[in-house]
Amino acid sequence: MNSAHNPNIEEALSSFDKVAINQIMAQRVKPDLSHIPTSKGLPVFGHIPWVIKDLHQWLRNQEKQFGPVFKFKAFNKEFVFLLGPEANRLLLQNDDKTFSNHLANRGIVRKLLDDNLLALDFDYHKSTRKVLQAAFKRKAIEGHLELMNPIMRKSIESWPSDHTVLTCEAIRTLLLDTGAKVFLGLEMGPEANRMNDAFVEVVNGGGSFIRKENLPFTAYAKGVKARQRMDEFIYANIKLRRNASAEGQDIFSQLCNAKDDDGNFFTDEEICNQTIFILFAAHDTTSSVLSSAFYHLASNMEWQEELRREVLSIGKDHLEFDDFDQLEKAGWTFQEALRMYPPVPLYPRYTLKEFEYEGVRIPANTSVFGSGVHSHFMEKYWSNPYQFDPMRFS
Repeated sequence: MNSAHNPNIEEALSSFDKVAINQIMAQRVKPDLSHIPTSKGLPVFGHIPWVIKDLHQWLRNQEKQFGPVFKFKAFNKEFVFLLGPEANRLLLQNDDKTFSNHLANRGIVRKLLDDNLLALDFDYHKSTRKVLQAAFKRKAIEGHLELMNPIMRKSIESWPSDHTVLTCEAIRTLLLDTGAKVFLGLEMGPEANRMNDAFVEVVNGGGSFIRKENLPFTAYAKGVKARQRMDEFIYANIKLRRNASAEGQDIFSQLCNAKDDDGNFFTDEEICNQTIFILFAAHDTTSSVLSSAFYHLASNMEWQEELRREVLSIGKDHLEFDDFDQLEKAGWTFQEALRMYPPVPLYPRYTLKEFEYEGVRIPANTSVFGSGVHSHFMEKYWSNPYQFDPMRFS
């Protein structure tokens, strides 16, 4: 049975029926990708060494040689890259439900970030996202700021001023401490440290190419065990957070008390999966963009001074919700940092049916990748794309 011609695959993904999904996918037909060009890679490892060394340069070289559609090989598997703004629109909007997030991500996040929001499809994705939005409304964000400000102030004040600071590590530590409070509602101490250590191992496990649980020395195996420790904490505290006399300001407590349109709570499994995913998504992306912004501000002193003046003009030692509208140049700076160093430089999808892109036929059951970082440097759309210039967003 080919899922491209089976109307049940869309229905199964929309209702997140795992049994039906697995049954359908077990009978899928491997696509013939012989007509899609590619360069010669290494045995087994394929193109991985070039992608790790410089993803952006590899994509540029491949596009120059083959156009916007070509294959990527890794561990004897084939994937298809689709490049350009139109590919991004096609993959991200997914107007005609050609692509699945879940089928593309389930092998990548297995036992680390299972069934997170970005690995869900269609109606189930929409209903989950709608409930999650309760944690990101203005009142909720104001509560998050109340939790964040004292932690961040204390942490930043502890940074030494008499010698060089490794910014990326300092930011990671700062955001871990902040995340323990804002996302999990934990005060600094042994429990918060234990969760922070577990979270770091989950993140490291996600970057491991060797995904064998029975090899305890691998980052993946350590990450799976660390995820189990995080699960134990969350499951043990769900009932307590729901029965609290007043809802907590942290995201975990908010998800425990969030309800859908029918008045139903998230299941315990959904709370666990989405809490850990939001923590992962917020921490890693924010660490990345702050590090990138700091690098460019250190390299462009005039912009550092511009942002200093802008922040000082607010006249406060901490930010409140309405103050963000006054940080216009800071907003441009972060947008430019995101353009040059997007935290998620590429994203996977799985094709549910055949389609055509730039004259190339892409079969059903194909694993495809889109890439924002490639589009962010296309000279057709950006002037001097390798130059740091926040004014381009003014």
